[in-house]
Formats: sequence, C-alpha cells, structure tokens
Amino acid sequence: MIEESCVEFSRLLAGKDPVPGGGGAAALTGALGVALGSMAGNLTLGKKRYAAVEGEMLRLLEEAERLRESLLALVEADAGAFEPVMRAYRLPSGSAAE
Repeated sequence: MIEESCVEFSRLLAGKDPVPGGGGAAALTGALGVALGSMAGNLTLGKKRYAAVEGEMLRLLEEAERLRESLLALVEADAGAFEPVMRAYRLPSGSAAE
C-alpha cells in the first residue's frame, strides 16, 4: 500500500474494496503529520538562532523518523490484518454448519 502514489491510494480508499481502510488511512495521515513536523524541525538546523537547541532537534528528528517509519508499517499491517477477515467473509454461509 505505501508504494502506491497518493492518487492511487486515494482511489483505492474511495473504492468498495475494504483495503485500504480506515486504519491504513489513519496511519498514513499520522505519518504525513510526523513528516510535516520533521520538515519544520529540519528548517531550524544550522540556524544561529536555534543553535542552542540543535542537539535536541537532531534527537527529536531521529525519533520522528522512527515514528514515521512505524506508522508507514502500520499502513501495511492494517491491510494484511484484514485479509483473513475477507477470506472468512467469502466462506459459504448457506447453512448453520457453514
């Protein structure tokens, strides 16, 4: 899922298939939010005005990168977790035994 273009991911999300779903969309949104925060942090690096906090900013940027990667992994995990549910939905259900 995360290798899809933004256009394709949104097209799939808008479709009737259950994957990607809300969990994947939420995780992707979180990853984008973290990326935006990282952009702001990166804009402070190397600036005299923020020299006193540069070490802390570098630490926070590393933490943000780990979080962004974790959230992207959750996009994939959400899609994978739903596959067994979809297989179960496809099982015959014509009788109580089924």
